Amino acid sequence: MVELLKDFPPYVVAYKATGKVFQDEYERVVMARVDEVAAQYDAINFLVRLETEMENYSVAALIDYLKISFKHIHRWNRMAIVSDEKKVRLFYDALSPLVPGKIIGYELKDYDKAKAWVSEPFLRDENWLR
Repeated sequence: MVELLKDFPPYVVAYKATGKVFQDEYERVVMARVDEVAAQYDAINFLVRLETEMENYSVAALIDYLKISFKHIHRWNRMAIVSDEKKVRLFYDALSPLVPGKIIGYELKDYDKAKAWVSEPFLRDENWLR
């Protein structure tokens, strides 16, 4: 299940994943919100709070995740991946230098820190492409 998280600036897409995550729900909730923010802002901040294991994402939902990521590749600004799965955080930390913007992995106990960071405005970062 995915649900949008509240109390974020309007340029932030933030969601929580619990249990199983299916394509139709991911498209209806997350992809729709990303497209909405992309239509209004030049840059997108993104927070994913994973309270489930990546194995609980359906293959179709993961493909949608990749599609929306590449669709807006030059708009990603700050991405916070909040998960207690160390391999997930390490993967995104390693990916950060390769993509525009900045990605930081956080543990669930550091959610408030992740929320504060992703809520900040736009980066002045060497990865940022314009």
